[in-house]
Amino acid sequence: MRVFNRSIQTALCLSAALLISNVQANDSSAVIGAGGLVLTQSDAIAMQQEDLFVSETKIKVDYKFRNTSNRAVTTRVAFPLPELPAETDMDLSADPQAANPMKFKLMVDGKPRTFETERKTIKRNAETFYKVTHHWLQTFPAGKTVSVSHSYVPITGGGVDFGMHNEKDGRFCIDKDTQQWIADTYKKGGHISTGIVEYILTTGANWKGSIGKFKLTLQKAEPNNKLSFCGTGVKKVNATTFVMEKTNFTPSKDLQVLFLHPYLLDAN
Repeated sequence: MRVFNRSIQTALCLSAALLISNVQANDSSAVIGAGGLVLTQSDAIAMQQEDLFVSETKIKVDYKFRNTSNRAVTTRVAFPLPELPAETDMDLSADPQAANPMKFKLMVDGKPRTFETERKTIKRNAETFYKVTHHWLQTFPAGKTVSVSHSYVPITGGGVDFGMHNEKDGRFCIDKDTQQWIADTYKKGGHISTGIVEYILTTGANWKGSIGKFKLTLQKAEPNNKLSFCGTGVKKVNATTFVMEKTNFTPSKDLQVLFLHPYLLDAN
């Protein structure tokens, strides 16, 4: 998200960083990762807390921002979506022509917040793209904490066996137990479909100081699924949920999560 401050020189930017990853074949789908809130060159707004929930069907982020200055900061906050192609042979989970392609929802201090939407058509190299930006005005009172929550449906990538070959460069940090599980699944005649969710963390490290408290929750669809990502101090909460918590956290890597779904082909 990007924030454009029209009343003071210090700009607060909530910007969504965008990433489009490569796909391999027709049975693979595109993945477009969106990031979280970014404070750019701000000496007034600190991020006290960020709770990030990631699954293959939903991303939800809860923030607590505190205005540490002695004056209110009013800004226009924008959530720009990636440029979505009008026509593509990739399997996008979002409708590029929809007014709200990624089903973006916003709450401020626990209450639903309305937002405006700007839609542009971009022509580039004989191709057409749609650019959608959701935006609203936000006031951060002096010395107060404001809770901002947003959620959207991620555009996931993956396919049959897609993604596991990328482990040679350590993209998902697949551990030995999971590697053995993959090998055993194939030995038993099984197959594995994958889902990849990307979330840009590093572009969000520009607010005042580090994130006071950071919590990442990852959720699988089914207990027999597996997931893998590059993180430390991860704890298993239940059969489908994993949590990683950090204090005074400054992200150094973007989040890329590989979800693994085993299945058997019907012999009939």
